[in-house]
Amino acid sequence: MSAASKLHFPWQKTGLTALAVAAYAFFWLNGPLQEPQPVFEFQEHMSGFAEPIRFGEETRTSRFGMTAAREEHPYYRIMTAKQRSPRLFAVIGDTRTNPGLGADVAAMVLSGAKAVAANPDNAVLKTALDMYYVEERDTAGNLVQLHMENTGLNKNVKGYAGPIDIGMIVGMDGKIRSIRHLRSMETTSYLADIEKAGFYAQFENMPLDGKSYEVDFVSGASLTSEGIARSVSKLVSIARESPLEVYVDTQATGFDVKAVPPRTWILHAILIAALFAGVRFRRVRQSRRLSLALAVSSIVYLGFYANNSFTYVTYLQPFLGTGWSYLLGAYAAMVLAGAIWDGNSYCRHVCPYGNVQRLLTRIMPFRGKLPVSNRILGGLRWAITIALCIGIISGLRDWASYELFPDLFGIEILDSMWFWLSLAVVMASAYYPMLWCRMLCPTGAILDGVASVARTRKARGPVQSPAFAGIPVTTEQAPG
Repeated sequence: MSAASKLHFPWQKTGLTALAVAAYAFFWLNGPLQEPQPVFEFQEHMSGFAEPIRFGEETRTSRFGMTAAREEHPYYRIMTAKQRSPRLFAVIGDTRTNPGLGADVAAMVLSGAKAVAANPDNAVLKTALDMYYVEERDTAGNLVQLHMENTGLNKNVKGYAGPIDIGMIVGMDGKIRSIRHLRSMETTSYLADIEKAGFYAQFENMPLDGKSYEVDFVSGASLTSEGIARSVSKLVSIARESPLEVYVDTQATGFDVKAVPPRTWILHAILIAALFAGVRFRRVRQSRRLSLALAVSSIVYLGFYANNSFTYVTYLQPFLGTGWSYLLGAYAAMVLAGAIWDGNSYCRHVCPYGNVQRLLTRIMPFRGKLPVSNRILGGLRWAITIALCIGIISGLRDWASYELFPDLFGIEILDSMWFWLSLAVVMASAYYPMLWCRMLCPTGAILDGVASVARTRKARGPVQSPAFAGIPVTTEQAPG
């Protein structure tokens, strides 16, 4: 190898690639660093038996002289003593001993059960050891099914944005009749996609027989799908002894549901790879028509169809006890490779949210100029990114929902105020080009940082703007 070839060998890119491959191999073999947190987690002092509450009167053993005895009657063992009713002791639960037995939880469980019951007037709230449930009877008074919820018991759900409340109906044959979403902070478009895809229907007639089952998660909403599946598993586990085994002839010990990728994930991975491969051609980047066609393809497929823009949260998941699906892992590898070897091609060409901003920049006849430089905007973007990463790692899981693209492409015009906020940011980015990408996007900050480290010193400096060819983004050159 000549001295010139050694000088130009991409050591930084090769080293970063080797590091990424090693990290992938580690997580592939060992799984996430943390153990997956249970959907229901009770601290020791929060368990149903940790703080017993005495109910009734306590009898102390009487003492006579130096000898302890139980002679509470002067004719002890000589004549039959008067029969006394036994003194009762019990342990009762309340909100101090069990967060799932609060009055507010009882009202929500009963209200939710009546909302879906065929005979709402015959729905009666009952109390189990750790939870509330509802009996539903038919007009003849026969018990037909049980309604259960994880409301108040699901502080550690691993959804996309925090706790997920679900409702479950179990028939007297020991099979699940239905699963439904109740409350969560999940993106409404993800929830709508899950329902439209028939995700909940996969649980119907699933027997609670102690076996393990699989359901296909919904592409673009994999974390939400997995959170719901795990919620079902844990709800069954906490209701196993009471009330399930009291009412139905079933042994639910070991029952488990896992959300797995559908077989179509391979097709989606190929389509995403085609987008990344397309931007590698210089002819595509330099041609306004071809770059426009690629941008529209990204918006239509990744945006509106799959609603699957990439986020920095994906790289945090293995450190938070959440594993990657095959599709998510492949997607993450492509994005990272694009940042290392192609100057962050995802942000500059593939991201559907960025492409919407670029298309509007083409159309907008006026263009504003911010009074601050790209350097200041980049500093603000990094401050937001660092704060979000620290917060998410510290346990503020709902901070992971700091992304506006799902609400924009979900088109939840009436159901989500975040749609209008996302639309407002996009419109502002049409006047101040790429405002979100330059100032607010944590994903762009991380990927631009990786691209900067991958470049040699000689290659660093002003690079091509992340906008379409011929469309200036700002008075300064944006980092690639």
